[in-house]
Amino acid sequence: MNLNEMRKEIDLVDAQIVKLIDRRAQIAVRIGTLKAKAGIPVIDRSRETEVIMRTCGDRGDDFGRSITEIFRTILKESRTIQIGVAQKLLRSGSETGK
Repeated sequence: MNLNEMRKEIDLVDAQIVKLIDRRAQIAVRIGTLKAKAGIPVIDRSRETEVIMRTCGDRGDDFGRSITEIFRTILKESRTIQIGVAQKLLRSGSETGK
């Protein structure tokens, strides 16, 4: 396999990753809505630790560190999405059923 073929393969993988991240973001919106309506805090450090451990385990190698950083970023962006949802609900009064 030559460089261009490998790059095309990477492009296909990237497209799949984007679809999955988009799907995760859509779920984060729904979770953010549920949390906001129930008065549950966005940040749940124990859940985040669970996600990191499940996805990355205790790998100490470079790949494990890279995956950990990627998932920390994904979790951070999920929190940002959920905070945005909560703020939007607050502005609209939806969290109180108005």
